[in-house]
Amino acid sequence: MQEQDKIKNRSKLDIIYDILVSATGGVKKTHIMSHANLSSEQMNYYFNTLLSHSLLNAEKDSDDNLVYKTTHKGVRFLHCCAQIKSLIAPVARVRMRSDLLFL
Repeated sequence: MQEQDKIKNRSKLDIIYDILVSATGGVKKTHIMSHANLSSEQMNYYFNTLLSHSLLNAEKDSDDNLVYKTTHKGVRFLHCCAQIKSLIAPVARVRMRSDLLFL
């Protein structure tokens, strides 16, 4: 599978996870957009959602640039996602292996 196919089929949860991970240190919107591989339309939708749910915070840096940072609530969200991914990852691998046996 090509890298573009993987990105195209990301769930909303995966996209939110990518945004919050990239914003943990406090970065500009363009950095997050690039790191999470988002279009400007997607970026606006997700940023508004994450800001309204207090998972992401907008602040001014010392140069008066707007930077975004994952909040404590956002970090807790990331931890929960990581736990869920760890619980289902072995099942997905087993399912893939069993599917291969029937090919």
